[in-house]
Amino acid sequence: MELKKFLADNQKSICAQWIDAIINTYPEEGAKFFAGSSNQFANPVGHTFRNNIEKIYQTLVRGGDVAECSQDLDGILRIRAVQGFAPSVALCFLPALKEIVRRELAKTNPDQATEAMLHDWNVSVDRLTMLGFDLYMSCRELLWKQKANQLYSRTHKLLEKTNLLKDEEVAG
Repeated sequence: MELKKFLADNQKSICAQWIDAIINTYPEEGAKFFAGSSNQFANPVGHTFRNNIEKIYQTLVRGGDVAECSQDLDGILRIRAVQGFAPSVALCFLPALKEIVRRELAKTNPDQATEAMLHDWNVSVDRLTMLGFDLYMSCRELLWKQKANQLYSRTHKLLEKTNLLKDEEVAG
């Protein structure tokens, strides 16, 4: 069996398991909510996960460059960066895709050497994981810069206020 055909034929099942790999990193209540409604407005995070996972998967199946996944992967990782996940937890769903595909392939091809079939696929998922790490760290860096700028601004305003009070006391 050709791997591309297998991946295309099993997209729904594999994507559902891949989405579960993301959702299962959340506490029980959050996981229930994100797994619930697929409505974009009632559950924007769950919708983003589902929509972007499918786009990323389709790009990988057709053999596209992982760089094409940047925007969709960034959409998922921005959410996880804002939520404060450690990088290992934020990105754990990416390498999970390799195990999901291997497990699904083993169900239909128990006698064949699935590892040999999956070599190129695994390399693509590894590249996607590296891209994801770069995107995640970029998001975290941006968040920290914004926090630092906010702290600087608050501190500056307090110092200005303090200096104005001292100037009034000296003048009086």
